Amino acid sequence: MAKVNLRSVFPSLPKTERGKAIVLGADPKGETFLYSNGNNIFIRDINNAAKCDIYSEHTTSCTVAAYSPSRFYIASGDASGKVRIWDTVNPEHVLKNEFHVLGGGVRDISWASDNTKLAVVGEGKQLCAKVITADSGNTVGDLSGHNGTVNSVSYKATRPFRLVTAGEDMRTQFYEGPPFKYKQQNMEHTNFVNCVRFSPKGEFYITGGADGKAYVYDGTTSDQLGTLGDKAHNGGIYALEFSADGKEVLTVSGDKSAKIWNVADPKNAQEVVTFSFGNQISDMMVGCLWSGNNLITVSLDGFISFLDRNNPSTPSKVLKGHNKPVTALALSPDRSTIYSSGLEAVSASKDKVNANIYILSVLISFLNTNSLAWNINTGLCEMFKGQGHTNQVLEMVAVGDSLISVSMDDTIRFTSLSSRQYGSEACKLPSQPRAVAALPSGVAVVCCESHIAVVEKGNIMFQQQVKFGPTCVGIHSDGSTVAFGGQSDLHIFELSGTALKGVRVIKTEDDVMRVKFSPDGAMLAVCTGSKRWTYVYDISDDYKQMFRNTKQTGKIFSLDWSPNSQYYATGSLDGSLAVWCLDTAFNKQLLCLKGDAHKKSSVSQLLWLGDNTLVTASSDCSIKLWNLVQ
Repeated sequence: MAKVNLRSVFPSLPKTERGKAIVLGADPKGETFLYSNGNNIFIRDINNAAKCDIYSEHTTSCTVAAYSPSRFYIASGDASGKVRIWDTVNPEHVLKNEFHVLGGGVRDISWASDNTKLAVVGEGKQLCAKVITADSGNTVGDLSGHNGTVNSVSYKATRPFRLVTAGEDMRTQFYEGPPFKYKQQNMEHTNFVNCVRFSPKGEFYITGGADGKAYVYDGTTSDQLGTLGDKAHNGGIYALEFSADGKEVLTVSGDKSAKIWNVADPKNAQEVVTFSFGNQISDMMVGCLWSGNNLITVSLDGFISFLDRNNPSTPSKVLKGHNKPVTALALSPDRSTIYSSGLEAVSASKDKVNANIYILSVLISFLNTNSLAWNINTGLCEMFKGQGHTNQVLEMVAVGDSLISVSMDDTIRFTSLSSRQYGSEACKLPSQPRAVAALPSGVAVVCCESHIAVVEKGNIMFQQQVKFGPTCVGIHSDGSTVAFGGQSDLHIFELSGTALKGVRVIKTEDDVMRVKFSPDGAMLAVCTGSKRWTYVYDISDDYKQMFRNTKQTGKIFSLDWSPNSQYYATGSLDGSLAVWCLDTAFNKQLLCLKGDAHKKSSVSQLLWLGDNTLVTASSDCSIKLWNLVQ
């Protein structure tokens, strides 16, 4: 049997929330870094943004992940207070242990230098901080003392071992051990203490708080040594990280800036360089990492910036993408560019949300970061400019110079691909749209909740109220026939100019989820919902049903034909990707089935880039490219 091999991953961005820090996990070898979104931990290559491994074994939202010093294991925590310890050697990431450590979400994890213990802090009804052994989960000492959530923890890497925690009770707690016991507390901060880190050699540690101040303390006694300036930032400090030699530290803040400080003399820290970002709420900095020569920050919108200390005004690279499920994909007429859309929220507050559209380019040449293009080798992308849809984009298609999209805001938009700039107006539809298809001329056919419509150049040319509950739409390559999916039936219409006329109804056994004519116009493929059937009809033989297949265990959400019309692929709620062949020599025409294409997520969208290349998108907020190998 043939198979599909993973070619590239354009992963989700980190999940961010206004007022909360995120912790990036550092790779001891400096090759990758870790972050979380949803139930997934993303192990992202630090040099190749299109290379990423995804760990999907948590049963609830992941919050943080940390490499062991040996790099053989990763410990990841989630919102339920569980910590899973799993290996990094095998592709399957074999689970070593799972412990229920806290009564609430885990905020931070810090390993002991000998890889045998780890400190875990976060939320809980009683204890919000513990040190456990990696092998048995036994508690090593007592980390009581905080009154409320503990945001951060750092385990001193050198003897004598120490441990420091930072909490929302505006204090830091200092412990000696192991077994660890309370030694001292410091209460210089006047607001939440968001982060704390020991220097690599353990001579001192630094705390950062929501009051914008950063304090330096002795690593053995916890006596205060100094501060980072009179006030390190004008907003809350959310994260800090040391350079490998411990002589400098990077801080990031809600004041939309990052700073490097010289701490070679911890009693007299000096500001070295300031990195200023934009002036929007989304430009607030909530996380950072210093890995080798890479200075990495994360903003509130989830964008990951690689800073250039020699050019502080402009990051050397910015990784963008989706941090919410990808809801729509479209392919340019020359099959060189993929457009994706997802509902991106700036924060967890009631800020306005935008349906952001991105571009993936499969061109080998690099497209500049202002062109809103993903490059297949770098995984970089940019957003369209201006204000687009104000709610979720349900489907879109690219024809000519237009990206035609329909949204839950009850509008259809025609956006120029050459300018990549949203227009100022959108065409209001008669009812909420479900799907759209278009001809090369730019004529679009839309199926709405209770209407079907034809739109040209932003104007509704035809509309008709229908009772069959349209769910999806497809247009024949000759532009004369339109297929609408309905509730347990398929409706064939004739398209004449911009007018539609119903010509026949084909009964199906289930609600139709997707319809797609083959590029050569010979076949029509249809996929259904709960019964999970895929039908293929021969158009030349009066829509005779040729095949009826099922192999996937969840609803079929996505369907597309290969350019040569020999294969069609389906994506399912169960996270699987199936490729079917019209050659009856194959058993039930199934060419291959990738059961975990998007593990523990759904394959919500898929497209063929070529006869042997597919792209899938998922509720895991990621996009994957696949090679079909026969």
